[in-house]
Amino acid sequence: DAAEVVAKVAFQEARAVEETARHLDVAALDAAVAALRGAGRIVLYGAGSSGLTALDLHLKLTRVALPATHWSDAHLALTATALVGAGDVVLGVSHSGSTRETTELLHLARERGATTIAITNAPASAVAREADHVLATSAREPRYRTGAMSSRLAQLTIVDVLTVRLLQGDFDRASELLRRTYEAVDGHRVDGRA
Repeated sequence: DAAEVVAKVAFQEARAVEETARHLDVAALDAAVAALRGAGRIVLYGAGSSGLTALDLHLKLTRVALPATHWSDAHLALTATALVGAGDVVLGVSHSGSTRETTELLHLARERGATTIAITNAPASAVAREADHVLATSAREPRYRTGAMSSRLAQLTIVDVLTVRLLQGDFDRASELLRRTYEAVDGHRVDGRA
C-alpha cells in the first residue's frame, strides 16, 4: 500500500545518504576541494540524471564566484574540456561509472593536464580510472528503474559536503558572496522571505 511504499523509499534513500557519508574518502574529498578552490576553470558534466547533480554543483559554485561551467550536451562539454590545462578542473558524475561520454571527457581532461574528479558509485570503473580524485557514493539502485532515486540523493550528499568544505576554507568571503546572491533575488519572493 502507499504507506509501505513511502517507508521503503525513505529507508532506501536514507541508507544511501548514510552509507555514502560513512564510506566517503575524506582525503580524496579534501584533495578535490583544494583543486576546486584553486582552479582557473571548472568544467562540470554528467549524462542523464547525473547531469542534474552536476547542475546542482554548478549553482552552488556560482554563488561563491568559482569559475564553473556546466554542460548537459556531451559535444559542448568536450569542446570546453579541449581548452582546459594545468590548474583547471574537470568533474564528471556517473552513477554506473560506465558512461562513455563522461569517461571520454575525463580522459581528454587528463591529456590536457587538468585535475579530474569523479563522483560515482563504482570506484573501480572506467570513469573512476580517469579521475585523479574519486568521490564514491554508496547507493543501491535496481538495474531497471524509472530514473535515479537513491543514487541521486547520494550524489547530492557529495555535492553538499564539497560545498561546505569549500565554504569553510574562506568563510568570511563566502558568507559575503552568499549574502549578496541571496539579496539579488530576495525581491522576487512573494513574501520577501526564504
